[in-house]
Amino acid sequence: MRRRDREITNLEEIGAIMGECLNATIAFGGDGPYAVPMSFGFEQKDGQFCLYLHCAGEGEKLRRMEQDPRAAFSMYTRETLRPSDNPAACTMDFLSVCGSGVLARLEGEEKRHGLDVLMAHYQPGKAFAYPEAALEAVTVLRLDVQAISGKRHGGV
Repeated sequence: MRRRDREITNLEEIGAIMGECLNATIAFGGDGPYAVPMSFGFEQKDGQFCLYLHCAGEGEKLRRMEQDPRAAFSMYTRETLRPSDNPAACTMDFLSVCGSGVLARLEGEEKRHGLDVLMAHYQPGKAFAYPEAALEAVTVLRLDVQAISGKRHGGV
């Protein structure tokens, strides 16, 4: 990171920022750049993060994942424009998290667990029961994070 004065390295703080974010943009490789915003949930165990994502059972994301399971992600929150009459002084306050890792498709209890983590991100403390037909129709992915960093700009 070029601006070390803005870098966040504390994993608890990074997790807190992720908890505030409503979606993550996932970037895939393959034939060329492809990025898509996705709903997510996450866990942190022993200093390692993993993101849980869901999608349809076929499509561009899965095609690219099968070509190359590596992916990058970014998410941000508390974005506030600080306008200025001087265009060079106009800036944005924000908190962000970026990283990369490897995607895997989940099945069985891992799939159910991934959905539970994802749903808990948006509705904490609520238990969910998934109809078997819905569970079979959805694809759940886990992004095992290999690199992660946080960044702060402004008074957030």
